[in-house]
Amino acid sequence: METTVARKPGRRRDESKDDAILAAARELLAEEGFDGMTMDAVADRAGTGKATVYRRWPSKVQLTVDAVVCARGMSADIADIPDTGSLRGDLLAVRLGRPADEAAELMHGLMSAVRENPGLATVFHEQFVASRVRLMRNLLERAQLRGELRPDIDLDMVAAVAPAMISYRKMVAGLKVDDAFVLQMIDSVILPLATGTTGTGETPQP
Repeated sequence: METTVARKPGRRRDESKDDAILAAARELLAEEGFDGMTMDAVADRAGTGKATVYRRWPSKVQLTVDAVVCARGMSADIADIPDTGSLRGDLLAVRLGRPADEAAELMHGLMSAVRENPGLATVFHEQFVASRVRLMRNLLERAQLRGELRPDIDLDMVAAVAPAMISYRKMVAGLKVDDAFVLQMIDSVILPLATGTTGTGETPQP
C-alpha cells in the first residue's frame, strides 16, 4: 500500500533570494560599514521586499554576521581545507585571519561596530569565532590521526588558541592580522602546543 506524504502548506523557500540578500548585505557593508547598512537598502539592492529580508533575518546584526561568515575566503568547513600531510601545511592553507580581498573589506567594515556594539559582538563570537574553534579542532583531529600530535594534548584548549589570538588582535588591539603574524603564531605558539615542536621541527627550549 502506497503512503502519500502530505506537503506542508506555503511556498518553498527560494534559496536564490538568500544568496541575493547576503550578496547585497556584503556590498553595503563594504561600502557603508555596519552603521550605514540598513535593511531597507539591502532589500532594495537585492531586488526583494523588506518583509522577505526580515523573514529570513529578524535583525541586522544576524544578517551582518551571516553575510560575513558566508563570504568568499571565510570558509570554516574542514572539507574546504586540503589535507597537505602536515598540521603546519593545513594551518597555512586555512590562511587564518587572512581572508580574500572581499572578506577583508567586510571585516574592516565590521570590526569597529563589533567593538562598540555588545549585541553584535555576542553574535559575531557565536557565529564566527566559535566556527573557527570548531575548524581548528577538526584540523587537530586530522593531524592526530596522522600521528603528529603530542599524546597529552588538550584538543579543546589548543583549538581555541589561534581564534582567540586573532580576535584579540583585531577587536581589542585594533591591529591587522598579516602573513607575518599568522606565520609566527603557527610556528611559535600553535605547533609547540600541539606537536611539541616548532615550525622548523625543533623542540622548543624551556
